[in-house]
Amino acid sequence: RKSLLEREGLLQIVHELIERFDGHLKAEQYYSVIANMRGDGPEAVAEKLLTCEALKGLQGPTISQVYTLNGNGSAAQRGFYAASICVSKKRLYAAVKELQKLGGSGVLVQPMTYIFDEEPRRWTDLLSRLNMSHTD
Repeated sequence: RKSLLEREGLLQIVHELIERFDGHLKAEQYYSVIANMRGDGPEAVAEKLLTCEALKGLQGPTISQVYTLNGNGSAAQRGFYAASICVSKKRLYAAVKELQKLGGSGVLVQPMTYIFDEEPRRWTDLLSRLNMSHTD
């Protein structure tokens, strides 16, 4: 306790270590999944994904326009989107099958290294035990 409060820079190092450990431990439970989806707009694609529990991601899908060329090699086509979500490793296959049912194609699955959220609970608990706040 004394060292954490008195040794310059030690608390910041502990904070970073806790964040990295927590971020890595959380990420080990998930895959990052990206799928191409057709739809009338990003909201329509998101609505489709949000109907399935396995496709909701951590806070919802991220939908981005995909830019492709027409058959003649000119203007970009409309109505094609990339949906990015985090999927639990335990639900990966079910999530891929759901994406395919909803018209998803080109499904990419990547391991995750870190998921950083708000301040980790371990960090806020430590601050509390040191009678400090995150603004100190």
